[in-house]
Amino acid sequence: MKKLDRHIDQITGKTVLVRANYDVPIEGEQVQDTTRIEDSLNTLKLLLGHQNRVVILAHYDRPEGVFDQQKSLKPIVPVLEKLLAEPVGFVAYQPDYHQLTPPPTPRVVLVDNLRFWSEEETNGADFAAHLKTFGDIYVNEAFANCHREHASVMALAKLMDSYAGLSLARELDVLTKIRDNPDKPLVVVLGGAKLETKEPLVTVFAPKADHILVGGKIAVDLAGRTNLPANVTLAELTSDQKDITEATARRFAAIINSAKTVVWNGSMGIFEEADHQLGTKIVAEAVNSTPAFTLVGGGDTETALTELNLESGIDHISSGGGAMLEFLSLGNLPALEPLS
Repeated sequence: MKKLDRHIDQITGKTVLVRANYDVPIEGEQVQDTTRIEDSLNTLKLLLGHQNRVVILAHYDRPEGVFDQQKSLKPIVPVLEKLLAEPVGFVAYQPDYHQLTPPPTPRVVLVDNLRFWSEEETNGADFAAHLKTFGDIYVNEAFANCHREHASVMALAKLMDSYAGLSLARELDVLTKIRDNPDKPLVVVLGGAKLETKEPLVTVFAPKADHILVGGKIAVDLAGRTNLPANVTLAELTSDQKDITEATARRFAAIINSAKTVVWNGSMGIFEEADHQLGTKIVAEAVNSTPAFTLVGGGDTETALTELNLESGIDHISSGGGAMLEFLSLGNLPALEPLS
């Protein structure tokens, strides 16, 4: 894989297209959480420090190819200006994407939500060809979208000299080590409601994990299986099946505290309801405090850690839950191919 930091000395005086992950919560005109924007800063500053110009491509939410002012990326502009301490230009939506043209100044420009154009999600070749006219080099910093065959991470990357950004490269280094050579004992904690996304992980990690701890609705779905590996432990759920029992949570916590590597994806119950947070809270406290290397992914899991203020001890929070699960299951993602 071509990593940006290994080639940066040859990338000077260029216009670089950076596909960022700016799918952040926005209420009104205010960005509520800047974590994903901050994740791109090291790459942006590295490029700017080598006298390059940067055009940032990103999306927000799912407007389904229809313009919606409430889903514009414009509120991100002042956040970037503050973080980078320099002006940031903005390319506003045009119904005909052929009319999109980044202004000649300033050095940093953000293009509006790519998903306003349906060609983004259909991996449109003409859409990608027009985006290519914006710059000379392509950098992917959107790990969370690398399992999607969308124009800005697939067709566009294939048309340009393309690199993995700093955040994307680190993400892959962490996930590759855990998938191929984790420090043992390895404990995998799975929760949530979507069995179809978690079951492949059970198959992949069953031969290498010491424990696979399963909570949430997927524990109910797996309860009827007769062929589960011996190292899979299903949680006992509360009578309303909206959380795991406290006894189960404390048993999971003890196993987590004995690990050297912990992977966690999915809450233990319906965490959004105050009466059903205890199981997730106990597991989160254990993951946050264990001396093991800890990898956490998934939007609901990350939200739970944030709300409980239990992020400080986590070694790596993945920027993409679905992409993380797919990479750990398959060892590759579609949008990584053009970066090879």
